Amino acid sequence: MASLYKKNNVYYLSVKLNGVRRAKSLRTEVLSVAKKLQPLVEFELLKELHGLNKKQKQITFKDLIPLYLKADHDWSEKTLEHSNYILKSWIKNNGKLPDNKASADTFKRRINAVLNWGQRQNYKCIDLVKYKLSSPPARLRVFTPDEMKIIINDFEPLHFRQFVEFAYNTGGRSGEIRVLKPINLKDGNLFVKGKTGHRTIVLNQRARQLLEWFDYTKEYVSHRFKKECRKHKIKDARFHDIRRTFGYRLILNGMPIYHVSKLLGHSSVITTERHYAPLIASEIKNFSL
Repeated sequence: MASLYKKNNVYYLSVKLNGVRRAKSLRTEVLSVAKKLQPLVEFELLKELHGLNKKQKQITFKDLIPLYLKADHDWSEKTLEHSNYILKSWIKNNGKLPDNKASADTFKRRINAVLNWGQRQNYKCIDLVKYKLSSPPARLRVFTPDEMKIIINDFEPLHFRQFVEFAYNTGGRSGEIRVLKPINLKDGNLFVKGKTGHRTIVLNQRARQLLEWFDYTKEYVSHRFKKECRKHKIKDARFHDIRRTFGYRLILNGMPIYHVSKLLGHSSVITTERHYAPLIASEIKNFSL
């Protein structure tokens, strides 16, 4: 049962279900506007009464921090120590960021990570919003042949190692290949939803041998890969560097950049040139004019 009523010249909507009542302000003094808003607000209140629209728990950022740090993030000791340092420094300095731009960006990213985590746990931070981040410099990290040998031969567990080698042989993004189903396989290749829309991932012979219906979360792939890299002393490594290495090796082996762009699923060959030109320039040993 729903009813409109006025309080302090503002219309409210009240909904009752099984003896429990919820009310919400419609933020208008005009009856015709209130009646237009009524169906939508009534639906939201009914969802809340049925337990389908859980209300976010309001919290201050200071109170959110210990919950975030105690949660299971599968971090290394170094990451936990660094996160503690950043967040405690931020509180100690009353929210003031470091003067150094790079350090400030590091603080912003960690604070945003806390807010994102809180949102996923149904918390609403009432005294802080996410920082806008400046565009970071292009990352140029690619794996050496020796590092790739370790990655595809020594990483554990075996199933994850197969997944990483599959990524190396396809150039697929984590989000494109970590959850695969038979429906994705069409005419011997994979049809997936990529960053810029649906695209085809071409499977070479080795990729076809490795293909399984992988089912990993984004967090597992990132954390497991970094953990294995630390274990095998491969420094400054991220899972996305596998994809960059894939494109880099193809270009070094003489494949036209247009073909590499298509295999990577870039929206334009200009994107490919922007990402790989600095890498290729570093390979030029000598030239004359």
